[in-house]
Order: sequence, then C-alpha cells, then structure tokens
Amino acid sequence: MNPNVLFVTVDSLRADYVSCIADSPVDTPGIDAVAEDGTTYTNAYAQGPFTTFSMPSLFTGRYPSALTYTSFAGDVVGVYLTEGTMLAEAVSDKGYRTAGFHSNPLLSNLFEFDRGFDTFDADLPFSGLSLPGSFKLLTNKLRRLLRTHAYIPAETITDRAIEWTDEQDSEDPLFLWTHYMDVHGPYQRKDGFVYYNKFRGERLWQKAVHSPEDITDKEHRELLETYREEVAYTDSEIGRLVETVTETTDRPTLVIITADHGDGFDEHGYYSHPHRTEDVLLNVPLVIDDPTGTLEDGVVTEPTELISVAPTVLDIVGADTPSSFEGTSLVARDESDPIAIGEAELTPDYRAAFVSSEYKYVLDKVADKERLYARTEADLEGKLVTNEADEQLERFRDIAATHRNRDAVSDQAQTSTDIKDDEVRDRLKKLGYME
Repeated sequence: MNPNVLFVTVDSLRADYVSCIADSPVDTPGIDAVAEDGTTYTNAYAQGPFTTFSMPSLFTGRYPSALTYTSFAGDVVGVYLTEGTMLAEAVSDKGYRTAGFHSNPLLSNLFEFDRGFDTFDADLPFSGLSLPGSFKLLTNKLRRLLRTHAYIPAETITDRAIEWTDEQDSEDPLFLWTHYMDVHGPYQRKDGFVYYNKFRGERLWQKAVHSPEDITDKEHRELLETYREEVAYTDSEIGRLVETVTETTDRPTLVIITADHGDGFDEHGYYSHPHRTEDVLLNVPLVIDDPTGTLEDGVVTEPTELISVAPTVLDIVGADTPSSFEGTSLVARDESDPIAIGEAELTPDYRAAFVSSEYKYVLDKVADKERLYARTEADLEGKLVTNEADEQLERFRDIAATHRNRDAVSDQAQTSTDIKDDEVRDRLKKLGYME
C-alpha cells in the first residue's frame, strides 16, 4: 500500500531554530516528534537563499541555474520551470489525489505552482477571474484593509488542509502540501490587539529590510523575540496537522518537513534573506518520517540538498523519477563526500556556495572574489582559510566549474513577467520584496 504524503514547508525557518537539530532558543516539539520516529538531516541546504530560487528547485529537483531566470517586478527575481515535471505532477501520475494550501503569492498559480494539484489554494481568490477593473480594485483594497496579517495564519492553513483531508473518501492515496508563512517577516506578536501588532510588525520589518543599520538594540531584541514566537506558533500547528492527518487516515503517512531558506538577524549586516550565501540563509531543517522503512531512520550529518527531496518521495511511493530531475534520492545515498550547492545569483554575475562536511567554498562573481572556510571551526561560517588550503581551493574550483558547465544549464532561458495584480503587489510590499 502506497503511503499518503504530507509535505510541510515553512518559509524562513532556520535550522538552528529547530530543537531536534541544534541548541535552539525555542522548543519545537511538533517537528521533534516527527524526527523522533524518522530521519533528521542536520546539514540540509536549500538551493537558494530566497523563495523564488529555492522553492522551484525543491519542486522540480533542479538547481536554479537549470531553470528559467525571471524578473518579476521591482527587485523581485527568481526562476520557474517552463518544461519538465513538478513533484505534484509526478505523484498525480502515480494515482495520488493532490492538494496544496498556502498564502505566498510567489508560490501561486501565477508562477505555475498549481501544476499537478487537484485542489490548490494560494489565497488569491480573484487571480483567475475576469472581473471589471473597478470591482476588482475595490475588492482588493477592502481585503488589504481587513486582513489581520500579511499572510494567512498557520492555524487557518492547518484547518483548510485538515478539512480537505476529511473530505476525501476515495481509495486513492493523498499528497498534501502546506506552506506556512508565519515565520517570514513581518513577524507578528500573537497576544494583544491584532491590528496594532500587524502595523507594528510591518513597520519594524520594513525598517529591518531596507535600513538594517538603523535598527536599535531594543528593536533587534524585538525582532528576535517575535521570530521565536512565530517559530513556536508554527511548530504547534505543524504538530496538530501531522497528528490529525496521520491518525484520521487509513494509510500510513510519509511526512516531510523542511524550509525554503532562513533569515538573517544582523549576523552579517542584514535582516531577512538577501541574495547571499551564509548558512543562516541556506542551512534549513529537513526531517522525514518514512513509515515504509525504505529510508533508514536516524541522524544524518553530511551535507544534504533539498533537490533530493522530490526524488526521495518518488522513490518511496514507487513512482518513476523524471529525467529532468538533477537531485538524487536519499534512499540509496552512497556519496562519500557529498557537496551541497546553494545558488544566490545567476546573472549577470554568479554567486554560489559549495558545502562539504569540512569546507565551504563561496564563488562570488558579483564581488569578484572567492572564499574558502574550514567548517570545523566554531564560527558562523567557519574559519577563513582561502590562503591556507591550496589543494582544497583547487578542488572546489573544479567542482564549481563542473557545476556551471553541466548540460542542464546549456539552454537556460531568461524572461520577464510583470506582476499587475494590485493585491499581489501589495502583499509583496508587506513581505519586504518590493518598496
């Protein structure tokens, strides 16, 4: 019997804020419960430090450099797939009933994330409708005015996902994806007057993103404290979702929990998640509970890439892996020294990190420099050893050159897409993507 699949992604959740992975400043019992019965990857790396690089890679099993580079609006850039197969399409072909619930406009049908889903709710109720311009404009303004958060809170996402699960009476297995936005700024207090919290959170978030040098010590503490609140709140909803889905369905459930990227808190001079390669952005949680026993339980400390998630899911459910996938399944992992790659810029200049168990190499064509770190040192990135490890430096140069010259990038396309929807643009401004 093929298992149901519960695929949970959390926006902006750092690995070091998950207690089963690191000495976290906040407890995460919901995620920890999944880890206790499954596999925990303590050095999982997203393929990009921001949503529009990492999430397309996660769903296509391909690096950003193999996808279509796109300029959306303002400073918003990303990649998306014009050809090939998405994870939801592959499991749908295997006979799964599929559903996705979230409220991130960058993961909506506007960017083809609905491909392969029978039910898809990105909280854009008017995006596919032909309505009079004045009516749509007025409706969008009212929604923006009445909205209590810059996104749909985790509790509502969980409720919608559980409701969909309860409605399924088919014998087909289920594939359910939820993406939680609460850990993404603007971070919002959970107690007190909700509209004041919304206003305060949005004002502070905009300042942190666009003028980080002006953040006071008090504001810095407030940002960290509210981030911890959001992590704890989201974790509780993840726990509720996992418990409900696994206990109310007849099939065993394959549970995957991860994040698209992390967030900076002035460790490197920025807040949020710019186009950078530091571990606070790329190192994310990855926990998998496989009820079939196909995947070995325990703790994996070697670098692991998120593009391995999609082929791993297909491996466990017995589906064919599309030829377009670059990631390899974690089921039969046999690399002696795996390398995790996170790409932060593609054009006109390239910026990426290449991470092994002992070293981290950063190729930064934007700044026209390269850096090599020894990860064994207890520092944010490790000890800088660019001028002390010539042999390792040459090795990583070769790895980077091979990666950049692989066949998958030979026909990379570039395009631009203008986001005209007022509500989408407003929500992107609230999230800090646009000024």
